[in-house]
Amino acid sequence: MPDALPDATDVQDAALPEHRASLANLQRVIGDVGGHLGGPTLICVGGLHGNEPSGVHGLRRVVRALVENPHGLQGRMLALSGNRAALEADQRYFEHDLNRAWTPQRLALVHARDDALSYEDAELRDLEALIGQAVDAAPGYAAVFDLHSTSGGGPPFVTMDDTLSNRALAFQIPAPHVLGLEEELAGTMLGYWIERGVPAVGFESGQHSDPGSVDRAEAAVWITLESSGVLASGARSEVAAARDLLNTTAAGLPKVVEVRYREPVHLGVPFRMRPGYVSFQSVRRGDQLATNGTDAITAPESGLILMPLYQTQGEDGFFIVRPVRSFWLRISAMLRHLRMDRIAHWLPGVKRHPELEGAFLVNRKRARAFALEIFHLLGFRKRVMSKETLVVTPRERRRRR
Repeated sequence: MPDALPDATDVQDAALPEHRASLANLQRVIGDVGGHLGGPTLICVGGLHGNEPSGVHGLRRVVRALVENPHGLQGRMLALSGNRAALEADQRYFEHDLNRAWTPQRLALVHARDDALSYEDAELRDLEALIGQAVDAAPGYAAVFDLHSTSGGGPPFVTMDDTLSNRALAFQIPAPHVLGLEEELAGTMLGYWIERGVPAVGFESGQHSDPGSVDRAEAAVWITLESSGVLASGARSEVAAARDLLNTTAAGLPKVVEVRYREPVHLGVPFRMRPGYVSFQSVRRGDQLATNGTDAITAPESGLILMPLYQTQGEDGFFIVRPVRSFWLRISAMLRHLRMDRIAHWLPGVKRHPELEGAFLVNRKRARAFALEIFHLLGFRKRVMSKETLVVTPRERRRRR
């Protein structure tokens, strides 16, 4: 096998019409290899957003290489395409965002109806069934890997719910890791599978039209195949080449950041990002970053900007993040291993939630300062927060069989 990642001539720039044509009549299953071997299962999804084809092209490369030479394969890789017609049309979605639709309520509605489904609802039902079948069929470890790209420029990065099982998978990828997006975004595919106890990690490979985004998506898949155990450690030269590629792009960037702020885009109100911003660029409090109609939008605090929106569709104008010290990651891992969540109700103003299993209800007037930060360390996520009340639920759940 080659010592470097292949520079496939058939996927050089996903934005070019001739390569967009390769997405016509796209099949759901890009590839399914190694299922007869037993072992771990990694389910990869590319193109949940139709204007983000780099994941599909990267998955095609990896599947092709594994079919031609299965050396080192000791588990199953299932590669799926997401919003297929939207991918062909180079459009984020048609009727609603497929990566905001993974809620229990919407899925219950989708499964209860056999006709009159919206296009994205039909895609949702199909994907949920295929991924669920693969998870249920896995004899042991199973994980989901979701590939995306961004409208603005900047380096690749990893998105993850901060569970210990996700850390074990995600921290093998040499790129910045973003914590806390799940508290800002409802109905994501990753959040749905995390709720079912399945490790689920996302990767943003760069700008939509950047040819290098395909290379970086492919690299992330090779690394995750090895870290999940689907590939034997050290068996494939592509993994070492992938690490070299992503190490280069991650140079000088923080290893872990947390989301501090999300700027929402409101339906019917024109949002316009000021030109030139890229992910992980420093901003200062008060900097004008965008306009909302005629009103200026300024940074509410200093930090690093993430995913500035330079496309017409989308609900998130930008995020502001800040680095997380490795000390706090070690402390949180220790607290979780010690199961300190079992005594969380001893904290002032904290009691067990009367209806949600494993959840806590926090009276913010009585609780000490930094209540949310403390629960983050213990492995909880924010569900509801008002001036008076905070509801937190555990991030780590047991896989539902």
